Amino acid sequence: MNDTCIDPNASPVLFASKRLSRRRPFFVALSAAVTLLGCGSSTSDETEIPLLASEGTTRVRSRDDVEVEIRAEAPIHVGKNTLNVSFPGQSAHLRAASAFMAAHGHGSPPPAIERAGDRFVVRDLVLFMSGRWELRLELRAAHGEDDEAVVAIDVP
Repeated sequence: MNDTCIDPNASPVLFASKRLSRRRPFFVALSAAVTLLGCGSSTSDETEIPLLASEGTTRVRSRDDVEVEIRAEAPIHVGKNTLNVSFPGQSAHLRAASAFMAAHGHGSPPPAIERAGDRFVVRDLVLFMSGRWELRLELRAAHGEDDEAVVAIDVP
């Protein structure tokens, strides 16, 4: 029996195995692609993201090198949190903030942002489960360009 003609009287197992053997290169390529995509890393794994300090002020730099200071008003916890964000010595505006948990692929509702003198208050930052979150701060620098700073937050 050759591979191009299949005997209709052959057993169903033999028939199926011959069909699958012709498709083996496809399944091998598909399996490799799924494995590579599944093992891909998020941005947080590719680059070192600064970790928000449990006490005191954390200083990070945005993509465009704007200095950002972030301080939690109370220890970070599961639930609503409040952060103070400032841009020392620079004129920048905090446009938005978002929290994303890369390990689970979900985020939380956008928090409220208020200006309070020379700083911004991020209220109701809901971190609804323990683990590592990424806080993304969207800002507009003095030169008018949109910018972003990222900090990791470990929620106990």
